[in-house]
Amino acid sequence: MKKWILATGLMLTLAGCSGEDDSAVNNNNVEDGNATSENNAVEHGIKDQEVGFTLDDDGEIIAAEVPETERQEILGAYDEYIAAFNEEDLDRYMGVIAENPDGFDREEDREALAQAFETYDTTYTTSNETIVKYEEGRAEVYATIDVEMKEAGTEQGMEQSGRQVVVFKQEEGNWKVTSLHFIGNQ
Repeated sequence: MKKWILATGLMLTLAGCSGEDDSAVNNNNVEDGNATSENNAVEHGIKDQEVGFTLDDDGEIIAAEVPETERQEILGAYDEYIAAFNEEDLDRYMGVIAENPDGFDREEDREALAQAFETYDTTYTTSNETIVKYEEGRAEVYATIDVEMKEAGTEQGMEQSGRQVVVFKQEEGNWKVTSLHFIGNQ
C-alpha cells in the first residue's frame, strides 16, 4: 500500500509546486547574507500562499469574474491538460506546460512523467472546474479530482480523491500550466 501512496503522490505532484530555484545568488547588496528560514513556524514551508480558493457560506466555490472569451480559453487549456495526461500523450501534455513554469522544472517533469506513463495507467476525472482567481495573464482553476491508478498491465490499483488548483499563465497568447497545488481527501 505504501508503494501506491507514494506513486499517487508522484503522479499528482508531477507538475507540483516544489521546483523553485533555491540557489544562492550574491547580488552585492545589503540583502545578501540575510536569508530567512523557508520553514518557519508560521508558514510551514509554504512558499506561495497566494494560491487557493474561497468558499461561500454554503460551502460552494466562489468563482472569479472573468471575461467570457478568457474563461473559455482558460477552461479549454485546463481540459487539454487533463485530456493529454489521460491519453498519456507526453508531447501533447508538454504542449500545455509553460516553457518557464513557476512551480517545477519542466525537463524533470517530462522525465518523471515519461517513467510514470510506463509504470502506471492513471486516469484523472475532474468535476466542478471553476476559475477562482483571474488577472490579466494569470489564472487559477479549481477542480475536484478523482485519480484512478493501476500498475501497468495489472489490475492492482488504488483510487484517491482530492481538490486541486492549477495555475495558468499566458505565454505568447496561450494559457499554459505553471504550477499545481493538490489537497488530498482524508
